[in-house]
Amino acid sequence: MKIAYDKNGVIVNISKDVSTINPSGLSVVELPNITANRRADIYGGWVFDGEKVIKRVYTSEELRQQAEVKKLKLLEEAETVITPLARAVKRGIATDEEIKRLDAWELYSVMVNRVDTASPDWPDVPVSQ
Repeated sequence: MKIAYDKNGVIVNISKDVSTINPSGLSVVELPNITANRRADIYGGWVFDGEKVIKRVYTSEELRQQAEVKKLKLLEEAETVITPLARAVKRGIATDEEIKRLDAWELYSVMVNRVDTASPDWPDVPVSQ
């Protein structure tokens, strides 16, 4: 099996056929097709350390950036739920259940917004009825 990795060792391509790898700016190495190597994927979680494939150890800054991305995603998802519920309340046509859901999701949104991405402690997603 052939793997392509960037200057940091992060695996970005895996193939049995080296002709399918575009190595521009990458290094390519051939490794034995064994279970320890096949577990790797191309999503950034594995590195080639010069000898073998290992699980990537993220820096605290990388973990913070991942948490920032997750935070934005969770806030977007919350807004997707909140918007139609808030509209129903504004129009005076919300059911009691919709009002409860809106309150729960707005609270969740506030709590997600307050998460410290350097040390995230994510709130539970509201249970939708």
